[in-house]
Amino acid sequence: MIIKTPSRLHMGIIDLSREFIRSYGALGLTIKNGFTIKVKKQEKGLTINANERNVEEVREVYNKLKQSLQFDTGFHVKVKEDIPRHVGLGSTTQLSLGTGMGMTQLLGHNVDPIKLASVLGRASYSAIGTYGFKYGGFILEGGKSAPIEIPPLLFRNSIPDDWRFIIIRVKNWEGFDEKEEQPIMEELKVDKKFPQMISHHILMGILPSLKKADIEDFGYHMTDIQETVGKSFSEYQNGVFHPAVGEIIKELKQHTYGVGQSSWGPTIYGLTDVDHAEEVKKIMKTWLSKNDKKASLRIAEPENEGVKIIRDDQDL
Repeated sequence: MIIKTPSRLHMGIIDLSREFIRSYGALGLTIKNGFTIKVKKQEKGLTINANERNVEEVREVYNKLKQSLQFDTGFHVKVKEDIPRHVGLGSTTQLSLGTGMGMTQLLGHNVDPIKLASVLGRASYSAIGTYGFKYGGFILEGGKSAPIEIPPLLFRNSIPDDWRFIIIRVKNWEGFDEKEEQPIMEELKVDKKFPQMISHHILMGILPSLKKADIEDFGYHMTDIQETVGKSFSEYQNGVFHPAVGEIIKELKQHTYGVGQSSWGPTIYGLTDVDHAEEVKKIMKTWLSKNDKKASLRIAEPENEGVKIIRDDQDL
């Protein structure tokens, strides 16, 4: 069995004020090219063909599922294509859910991805990756009123097919991992004006512009949200954006409809359309080289379908 996941761009946490019953909440979207994971049953145990970081995560998924479902079956897992770890593209959630989906399907369990996320301990602070895994597209979720709650899905919409994202990932830098993130998320408190501003941009900007497929208006509100979210975390990441991307994001902003940093970075993205994507990529490639910035650069298409399960390996 082959499991193909999307990648996700996280556009920000909505509420860290601790002034209301619910905390966190988030918005984001999925793009093409995530994990491709091959899962096969075997008689006993677990064998894994992947890099060291992914091996650790796959083993953890197997152990949690074995404890929950009480099975004796073994599995061979091969990670054929992956998402770089801790760069803001949702690698941990996509690998965990993708591996878990493959194992449970082969065991004959049709487990909903949201329930699977709960079993595997995902969606601790944000469920963008979880709902993105299941549905794809643009996701808005409503935060948590209790630590063990999976945030409710408030809104899901397809992203226009002609929108494109210029993805830039600075090399030799990483964002915080989940262990580093936890104390920050638990202690950080911001003025309630921040979630109020973000919420207004979502309700009166992001959602209407997405429904109208107005890329210019969407990009404007997206950028404002990202800058507001960045101010909330500036003490912990030494600025509104990750220190490795500050100059790059300023340049990218000049050539796109809007910009953002996915999660803790150092992946940043610019919103453009299919007619201008190659031109923007060329401009940024030249700028990065001229300014001696070591970074990968690609054009990403929106992913509106979520996870894909291929039961016949020959179809891959």
